[in-house]
Amino acid sequence: MKLQDFLSLEDGGYISPDQAAALNRDLSAKTLSDIAPDDRQNVLDYLLRAMEVNSVDHDIRGKIDALISDLQS
Repeated sequence: MKLQDFLSLEDGGYISPDQAAALNRDLSAKTLSDIAPDDRQNVLDYLLRAMEVNSVDHDIRGKIDALISDLQS
């Protein structure tokens, strides 16, 4: 799953574990400027939840943490 796929989900849409892993990898390569201002809160909410449930692979956690910091500022 890519960022655009995630953003096109209906409210309450389901993301499988494999899709979440692919989305996390895709997001780890993104910067703040890659995410439209209107979509940033949605992405931030997803990432905070993904980190909370420990679904982010350890090798990309640093990049995800950096993106979360950028989204929060």
